[in-house]
Order: sequence, then C-alpha cells, then structure tokens
Amino acid sequence: MAYILGEREFWGLPFKVSPAVLVPRPDSETVIEAVLGLMPQRDRAWRILDLGTGSGCLLLTLLREYPQARGVGLDASPEALSMARENADTLGVSARVRLAAGDWRRAGWAGELGGPFDLVVSNPPYIDSGAIDGLMPEVARHEPRLALDGGSDGLDAYRLIAAAAPALVAGGGHIVVEVGEGQAADVAGLFALAGLRPLAPWKDLGGIERVVAAEQ
Repeated sequence: MAYILGEREFWGLPFKVSPAVLVPRPDSETVIEAVLGLMPQRDRAWRILDLGTGSGCLLLTLLREYPQARGVGLDASPEALSMARENADTLGVSARVRLAAGDWRRAGWAGELGGPFDLVVSNPPYIDSGAIDGLMPEVARHEPRLALDGGSDGLDAYRLIAAAAPALVAGGGHIVVEVGEGQAADVAGLFALAGLRPLAPWKDLGGIERVVAAEQ
C-alpha cells in the first residue's frame, strides 16, 4: 500500500517511497529512540553516518532532531539515493546531508566517507537468504532484495560494518544498528570483537530486542 500511495510516515514525518527502498517501519523508530537517549545534547554539531540509507528515514529524521548536525548517507542503489534526496529536500535538511554511492561489500569503502563520525546508524539487510521467499508476499515480492538479504545466517552486513566501525566511529562516539529477532547477542559480540563496548539492547514495541548499540 505504501508503494501505491508513494509515501509512508516515520517518526511523524512524511517519507516518499518506491520499490527501490524498504518501506519505513515503526520498529525502526527504536533506532531514533536509542540515539536520542545516548546523545541528548540536541544543539551539538554531530557528524552522523547512515549505512544503507534507503529512503533516508533514519538519517533525515536525526538531522531534524539535531538541527546543527550534518550527515552522510551511503547506499549502493542510485534509485534509493534519488529517493533520499527527494526526502531531504521535502524535510528541509538537504544543505546538511551528503548522499554517497557506495557498497560495503567492496574493499576500501569505509575510507571514502570522510570519517570518523560521532554516530553511525544502520538498518542493514538481516534476513537469512533462505528465508526471504517465505516472508509475507508484500515484502518478499516487492521490497528490494538487496535491502533484505543478510546472507546465509543474516549477519553478513554486520560483520562488514563491525570490521569498519573502529575507523568510522570517533572516540566517545556510538554505533547504533537495527537487528532481526534473535540477533542482538550475535551482533553485540561482533562489535565487541572489533574493540567496541556493546550496550544493553533496546526493545521495540513488541518486546523484541531490536537495536544494538556500542561505544568507541
């Protein structure tokens, strides 16, 4: 329905969507709640990176919440970046955001983003490859597979993000990611192995551990 209407509300803000991006979901608002709790100073000029920005719902919402912040949104899809640009214009934050084409599966990707950043956020693909066809038809048939497929165990993207995180996250900074059901402990372990300090996970409205954060 969101693709038919061309728009979905997220955090009370309107976001244009197309089949090139995931439809923003209430579960992902838990990422925003976690960030606001970890970084309560709304007037700071934070530097924010969003990995796999899609529609831009995470990054652009945070730029609205932090009016002095600037952000970089990375995505491998040109169509997704175009949608994020439209949303940045609509929300009045385009002057404070840079949208960059890039793929974390490619060597050297992290060094091209101009880090380190005070905050790194991501809602990466976390569905097991073999489970995608069994998802609800509106997801499996219509949402972009690149944004869903997390590899054989759903953790491929987290491994790549964790490996790059020490160089991407500034001292005293945070990384905050959405995870699938049952993945919180594994993702926290990946961050710990990378030398970061994981925090207790945040639960979504359904009581599922939905967000994992770590400090540099």
